[in-house]
Amino acid sequence: MVGNDASVTLEGIPASPGIALGVVHLLSSVTGAAGEEQSIQEFEIELEVARFHAAVKAADDTLSQIEAMAREQIHDRAEIFEGLRMMLHDPALHTSICGTISQRRLSALGAIRAEMGALAAQFSASPNLTIRARAEDIHSLQEHLIAALGTAPTAHPLHNGAVLAVGTLSPGDTVLHARGGVGAFVLEAGGINSHAAILARAFELPMVVGIRDLFARLQPGCRVIVDGYVGRVIINPDQTTIHHYQLRKESLEAQRQRYRQIRDLPAETRDAERVILTANLDLMEEVEGALENGAEEIGLMRTEYLAMHRVAEISVEEQTYAYRKIAERAYPMTVNFRLFDIGSDKLLGNAWSSDSSPLGMRGMRLLMAHQEILHRQLEALLRASEMKNIRVMLPMVGSIEEIRTVKRMIAEIKQQLLAKRVPFDDYLPVGAMIETPAAALIAETLASECAFLSIGTNDLAQYTVAVDRANESVAAWYDEFHPAVLQLIRTSILAAHRVGVPITLCGEMAGLPLATGLLVGLGLRRFSVAPPQLGSLKMRIRSLSAAESRAWARAALRMPGPGEVRAYLRSCMDGGDSEVN
Repeated sequence: MVGNDASVTLEGIPASPGIALGVVHLLSSVTGAAGEEQSIQEFEIELEVARFHAAVKAADDTLSQIEAMAREQIHDRAEIFEGLRMMLHDPALHTSICGTISQRRLSALGAIRAEMGALAAQFSASPNLTIRARAEDIHSLQEHLIAALGTAPTAHPLHNGAVLAVGTLSPGDTVLHARGGVGAFVLEAGGINSHAAILARAFELPMVVGIRDLFARLQPGCRVIVDGYVGRVIINPDQTTIHHYQLRKESLEAQRQRYRQIRDLPAETRDAERVILTANLDLMEEVEGALENGAEEIGLMRTEYLAMHRVAEISVEEQTYAYRKIAERAYPMTVNFRLFDIGSDKLLGNAWSSDSSPLGMRGMRLLMAHQEILHRQLEALLRASEMKNIRVMLPMVGSIEEIRTVKRMIAEIKQQLLAKRVPFDDYLPVGAMIETPAAALIAETLASECAFLSIGTNDLAQYTVAVDRANESVAAWYDEFHPAVLQLIRTSILAAHRVGVPITLCGEMAGLPLATGLLVGLGLRRFSVAPPQLGSLKMRIRSLSAAESRAWARAALRMPGPGEVRAYLRSCMDGGDSEVN
């Protein structure tokens, strides 16, 4: 544990931007009495099942109250709690917990811990950050149920700008502490896509997660600086450091204010080339962040969050409800829903895809092999499309036949819906993602069957340079600035232009400052990035000359390697020559 006078810096993961200085308050995670996990007698089974159902009702009441409080300040983000309550009433969860009580003769507390712990472990094992974050929702519900059983205390709000240090943080406790005046959150676990992180961003409270051995390194009452921009916690800062962060906080706030001022201005280069900025989203609750940051549409709405290790069981009705809610909240913005992109690093260990190879069953390959799941998702999207702001995006397309099969399936579903008098968008646009060299090389053929294209540079770079992004031993060879990757991006853009369909770039490259001028120079006029990146991206575009960017791109395409490309682009951004001989 850090002494009273020692200044120590802890590094974590930035989950919510902002800078705060405050006194630490340590909060232990909710735990129940161990004695209640003991085996029960047969005559106690009915009693423990009843206790569980009573706990579900009490937990639902608590979540309803917290949701009402959240709506007073953050409006639509409060729908996180609607999703939690739906999960709380999941029949499959109830069946598994009640079955454990009756078959394994565990108390209600023991069964809740056993079943929800196993479910959380499944999610935690996924390499996908968004899916992994759902493990925290399970832990959150578990804590609410344990508290409702009367075996754990309810968390009380903090006040006066204190910094809350905790192992994990539930969405409910996030709202309670935010309303109670907490200044920042520091977590031992957690992720940037967790509901707690989303709520912290909505309340504009700094949050740093992923600090190991947090409770061994902090003591109650010490002063800390929390830097939510870079994921840093400074214990017992000296006056020089405090002054530095005060100035930095003022500077960053001024920058945020500049972003707000240009939010409603067009993303337009100095020589009047218009660029469309759209948002990549993982969760329904992030739509509000896209709106707040000036997105013109939702360029990529991932649907994997619905999977929750149960893709094969998701009904048409459940999917329709989710897609319609997103479309309604985003309206009049267009929402590009990407079909389930399962496999490889997406949902490793899923019940219908255990293939962990990036060259294995994933994307459209997997959907074509499981057409009953594809059919349900397409029907749900059609049923939700009556506001006519939904578009369907096919992941990891490898051939023209995959697009044609999906379009035939959509036509068949339309006929079925017409017979049932179910309204839908008869012109539901279908597009394809360019994520492999093969797709890039036949982009013009694919575009001829599509309403739009989207380039996924993360996978395109991975497959072009033959590097598995999830394999740390070869990660150094992964580089989206490789000349071959740039050539394929350019090929795809030109193909879309020739056919006359819009093309967007939605990979991480879209948000890289070094890449902005290059991509504009390559002809890209549609970017899709995470909502917090929209302000800085728009500012960069408004500072560029499209004509000058084209000169940069021509030069970069002649470079022999990614190192030279990066060095050249840095020189351009620093005011160097705009062309290389």
